[in-house]
Amino acid sequence: MTRLTAEEVTTLTDRLGEFEAGLREITGLGLRELAMRTVAHPPVCVPLYGARVAAVPVTSGEGVIRGFSDCVGAILRHLGCDAWVTAQPDLRGVQEAYDGAAEVVFLADDFRFVALNTGERRCVDNDPATADGYATALEAAAGSLLSRHVLLLGLGPVGRGAARRLVSRGAAVEVVEPDRARLRAALDVGLKLQPVTLADGLERCDLIFDATPSGGFIDAGDVTPFTVAAVPGLPSAFTPAAQAALGARHIHEPLAVGVAVMVARALV
Repeated sequence: MTRLTAEEVTTLTDRLGEFEAGLREITGLGLRELAMRTVAHPPVCVPLYGARVAAVPVTSGEGVIRGFSDCVGAILRHLGCDAWVTAQPDLRGVQEAYDGAAEVVFLADDFRFVALNTGERRCVDNDPATADGYATALEAAAGSLLSRHVLLLGLGPVGRGAARRLVSRGAAVEVVEPDRARLRAALDVGLKLQPVTLADGLERCDLIFDATPSGGFIDAGDVTPFTVAAVPGLPSAFTPAAQAALGARHIHEPLAVGVAVMVARALV
């Protein structure tokens, strides 16, 4: 999970409607529809409207990111949930959530961001939820991933999750990963991936999944009118000029898609 800054969190909350409009333009799906399509095939109706969901601030490690829980709560309310941020942090906040009859509790520290279903003992992690949600967005934008070449940048936690999802949906996944141990680990578990250089991958692939922690190394000249990029993290691998060239085809928001899939998966 990318650790966001307070300034980035404020921007995310302000741009939520703008992001969803762009998402709908390129995929035909809003956040709710995207989450429902992600958690089940064919899509199922998840009872998001009115679901009691609490976001609990956590003070361990580097501490609470100012506005983070409020942003999570805003996304959940945007989805139709009856969501709130607990007044108390940590274990006291968990107790407050249970006392408030929360069906799902969101918590994040320096290492994990999870949604807990309080009645069914289900835990949903942000990394695979984000990976799956963005892979679904890429598939919806492309119409189908069957036999489509997808360039995957990075095999960290989100990248590995994306690789599994993309392969399962029929994509031919080409991967750029300079860490040979990460690449070998992915291949050893049976993921069908083709290691490539960045230049070769960009030449062959119009569909790109950016799961790297590095930014600004793909420029406007590297994209075409057919390029679609799923970019869940910060910073984007695409330069500002490349992002401008892509427009809505640069699908980029580091929190809302993951939160939508997490709550849907927790409730389904």
